[in-house]
Amino acid sequence: MSDGGLLQKAIEQQSAGSEETVLVADVGSSDSKGFFSGPIGIGAGLAALALVTSFIVSRPSIQSDYAFLGLVPILIFGISFYLIWNAVGKKQTAAIAVAYLLLAASPYLVMSLSSGEITVTDSELSDDSSTITMTIRESGAIMGSSVDSADVSITYDGTEIYSESMAFSINREDGFGKYGEITLTVAEWYQGNAADNAEYVVTVDVGESSDSMLLQSRHLQRTVEDVKGETSGAMGYNNDCESSKDSCIIGVALKSWSGLDALGDNPPGPMPYADYTVQAKMYYGSSVVISYPLVTVVNGVAEWDSGNGEFGGGSALVAEDGSELPLPGSVESFELNTKYVPIDDWAVSDYGCYHFTVETTQNSPWSDGSTITHTSYYEFTEEGDGGTGDDPGEPTSESWTKVSSC
Repeated sequence: MSDGGLLQKAIEQQSAGSEETVLVADVGSSDSKGFFSGPIGIGAGLAALALVTSFIVSRPSIQSDYAFLGLVPILIFGISFYLIWNAVGKKQTAAIAVAYLLLAASPYLVMSLSSGEITVTDSELSDDSSTITMTIRESGAIMGSSVDSADVSITYDGTEIYSESMAFSINREDGFGKYGEITLTVAEWYQGNAADNAEYVVTVDVGESSDSMLLQSRHLQRTVEDVKGETSGAMGYNNDCESSKDSCIIGVALKSWSGLDALGDNPPGPMPYADYTVQAKMYYGSSVVISYPLVTVVNGVAEWDSGNGEFGGGSALVAEDGSELPLPGSVESFELNTKYVPIDDWAVSDYGCYHFTVETTQNSPWSDGSTITHTSYYEFTEEGDGGTGDDPGEPTSESWTKVSSC
């Protein structure tokens, strides 16, 4: 039993030693995870996640629309910092803090070295109204942009009507900083009048940044929608009149309007940048009484053959706040505040009904070439003093009255 006891003890000691060896091996396996086990490993993983997220949300295109997303990586970095700082016993606080600041800032520094966010800040119509120049500024690029082209698209009423890649660079500078310009020719993409429900929007893509601008409607209202014409009788008195009349018609003043459609009998709305031609004639029945020279309007400037002063000075400006185009004659009337065509220059000057026709025509791309016409009617009459009994009396005056038809 003594031997058996010793043998049993030896076996137990060997078994116990074996168990201790296994225990040591387990501890060694746990230590093999090293420094990045536990909270430190989780903190390092969160730091890596925050760094990747920072590179995503630091892109200028995202920052311009979703700047608040920059808080997401900051929050993750904060949790990571706390886990690591607490795991190392709150030692080396300054070194850990500096490391985290560099990590958090590095994506924004990298982005700002090579790219920036563009902004379309202005659109300017050329003096001849044929082009629109877009001003494009860049922000956030420390080293400046190296782009050499831009993709430009234009939509009208929500539909893309123009798309072009063109040379572009940030090559100018003023008191507000660096900028570049893109010039667009209106005739290349014009589709119709701009309105509240039909707007022109330009989008510029430069690198990974994009911005859009709504073009001014006033600059893109070029298609004539409504036309009106009118005549006014120029009155003469006493010695101005024949047959001893007290008053008489000594001529007519002509005017026209071409522009945007207006409600009722209101004059058409202003279109200071439109190009069109106006043909005006006054008739007595089928006979042409006054044939006004063809008027050509370009960019708000009207010109025609004056016939050596027979038809005014041969030029006029169409005001920006209205669409009225006077069609002057050769004689000044202070009462009418314009020059009128004297009755002596009429081809026919009989009493009766006259009509005045104004025709406005445009060429492509402003319209399909169709003519918009307006006709107004007038009665030229003489009136007596009423007389007595069967005597109607002698005519003592004349009148020029607008009527609905002849």
